[in-house]
Amino acid sequence: MSNNILHNYITSKMSQLFVPSLTLTLMKGDKIVREEAYGFRDLEKGLRATPDTIYEIASITKVFTATAIMQLVEEGKISLEDPAEKYLPIELKVKGEPVRIWHLLSHTSGIPALGYAEAQISSYMGQSPDWLPYSEPIQVLRWLEEGSKRWAIAAPGEKFFYLNEGFVALGYIIEKVSGISYFEYIKKNIIEPLKLERTKPSYYDAMDDPLLAKPYDNTKRPPKLSRIPGTIYADGGMYSSSPDLAKFMQALARGGNLDGVEILGQRYVREMEKPRARLPFQLFENDSYGLGLIIYDSVFDEKIIGHSGSVLVYTGYAGYIPDKLLSVGVLANASALPRDIALTALALELNKDPYELPFNKAEKLYSVLEGIYYGYKGTLKVEVERKGDYLIVNPKDPSEESIILEPDFDIKKISFGDQISLLFKSRINGGVITVEFKIDQLRGSVEFIYERNRFVKVASLDVTKSSLSTIRF
Repeated sequence: MSNNILHNYITSKMSQLFVPSLTLTLMKGDKIVREEAYGFRDLEKGLRATPDTIYEIASITKVFTATAIMQLVEEGKISLEDPAEKYLPIELKVKGEPVRIWHLLSHTSGIPALGYAEAQISSYMGQSPDWLPYSEPIQVLRWLEEGSKRWAIAAPGEKFFYLNEGFVALGYIIEKVSGISYFEYIKKNIIEPLKLERTKPSYYDAMDDPLLAKPYDNTKRPPKLSRIPGTIYADGGMYSSSPDLAKFMQALARGGNLDGVEILGQRYVREMEKPRARLPFQLFENDSYGLGLIIYDSVFDEKIIGHSGSVLVYTGYAGYIPDKLLSVGVLANASALPRDIALTALALELNKDPYELPFNKAEKLYSVLEGIYYGYKGTLKVEVERKGDYLIVNPKDPSEESIILEPDFDIKKISFGDQISLLFKSRINGGVITVEFKIDQLRGSVEFIYERNRFVKVASLDVTKSSLSTIRF
């Protein structure tokens, strides 16, 4: 049954978002318990995705970079407390204090995002008229040095600001200390020992692979073949397959040791998993960032550790549950909500209801609220649509303004029963209007009250009949 649920979930997401291909691998201990490949790695040539299909893994690369840094720490070659500028050709201080290596690993340098990667990606996709001609890490480091002087707003260690440039600096440190290129270091010390045969450390290693998934812009219909810059580095430039990512996560779940091969001592893996900063976006409770790892501390009473990644035309998620030795890898060649798919797969493997996950609960709830609503005997008509976690009420008359409804409830605390009442707020001209939606599963009805008007959701002008008799949570 859980296999069918996951299959339907994945295909539904891919259909909604026009995702060309997606692969998923779930491991328990040393065994693959689920491996899936959907869609086409190359739409133009009709080439199907397979479990061996490789994708750019974007910011999942940061886990490899953090692991490499911790290997150097374990060997005594560097310290987490070292000022980063000790190994860099730039000065890197914020508010007069040195930015230390652990600050870069945990995104706590005090420097808000400088946007080099975002600018390059949007330029290559044709979404921006601007062009950032950086092709070498040293150019990004100069950008970082300037940003540390002009853009920082907090002392190191005080505040979380996701900073791609910080991981470019970490890649440079790996090269400086090891004496070899970042790509060669990752290959020699992580990829080869773990036998990650479908993992490529750089764009140039991946380009000749016959199973490379083409990148697609799925904001277009149908998805449009796109491209990505080959200059993204230790912050997001690696390529891999979902089985390899699940295997790498399994090594971390086991404290750095897989099949008798130790890539990192358990003490140092646990140091990576230690929360260093509270995330500004809280999906669950106490969500935090460690050293190159995102930590969800309370998901069905389990700790899920991993990282997501996106360069828009490639997205992915890789993670693990250390106490259960469960690991997962999900990759796609378009924007595809891979984290949601990965966490849903882990929930099913734990025999938990995946619709208790907040993003799935919201999707389920808002899909019922969306639709066409009528006033008494069809005298009024509005369309309710979802935008993120807001509802937009669009009147029949296009000359009238739409109304934005802000939720006044915590989705995590909503219990699906026979009858549900939900409050939203509309802010107009400095005032606030409370709007109540009522869902009645027994009657199969959905309605809401806005000021003096009652609106009922129906499928036709016959407002005496309801089309919602199949509402089921």
